[in-house]
Amino acid sequence: MSRPKTITIFLKDSDSPNGIKIADLSDSIARVYILPRVELAYARTRPDLNTPAVYMLFDDERTNIYIGECENFNKRVIDHEAKKLFWQWAVVCIATGAGLDKAEVKFLESHAVTLAVGANRFNVLNKTSPNLNNLHEFKKEAIKDYFADIELLLATLGFNVFEPIADEKEAISDVRKIPDQRKYDTIVCPGDQAGYIEAFVNENAWWQIRIGKSNLSKLKYIAIYETAPVSAIRAYATITDIEPMPDRPGRYKIHHDGSIIKLDRPVDLGANKSLSLQAPRYFLLKEN
Repeated sequence: MSRPKTITIFLKDSDSPNGIKIADLSDSIARVYILPRVELAYARTRPDLNTPAVYMLFDDERTNIYIGECENFNKRVIDHEAKKLFWQWAVVCIATGAGLDKAEVKFLESHAVTLAVGANRFNVLNKTSPNLNNLHEFKKEAIKDYFADIELLLATLGFNVFEPIADEKEAISDVRKIPDQRKYDTIVCPGDQAGYIEAFVNENAWWQIRIGKSNLSKLKYIAIYETAPVSAIRAYATITDIEPMPDRPGRYKIHHDGSIIKLDRPVDLGANKSLSLQAPRYFLLKEN
């Protein structure tokens, strides 16, 4: 029988809700860090990220994922910074209190890879599927309970990795997600209704946007996904300029031509609100 739970989310920078997050779940040892690649220096200030962990690396488009385990995330990520170029987000799963041990994180890595491949939401970049190591059956069930809490935290934070996608085809169609990520011309950014009016409408701009350099030349249009209570994309505009923000590496300000085109039918995210946008997405504009 399900029961209410409380999720506590710490925002390091309240002016940047799509930045660093730390989430805990009531009555659980599960803790999740959401870390933008450009802000990994913060991770090195956190002692609990020097402990065994399962981690996931994502690209900006949230189409690719790499899953790994480590005894010390801060040491492990140094190698990934040098050798893995695709990722822009790290999601690190640890346990508070006594923490996890090496055998447990190796089991969790294999469990996570198996679930992610089966869910078919992301392109899993792991070249091999780690073997399940031998944990005592009692410990194995306890670790699976811990991972169920991790799944809940990830889905709440917008990283719905492990829930099978088969039941959400209609919802994905509603947001017009395209399987071939090379064919896109529109960036959709999340924002509240006040921000939409003040920035997008009144100033013909949107800023503090994290955009991969390879995507800059492809973008022709910008749309805003207005969060609740609107929960939909209602308009878009033609991009006139994209300028880097000198004080925030990797982030850009987009200017548009001021001719905001209202959609005849707002584009929502379907019935499954776990698909709610937490970061920019790329789509192909269909003018019909």
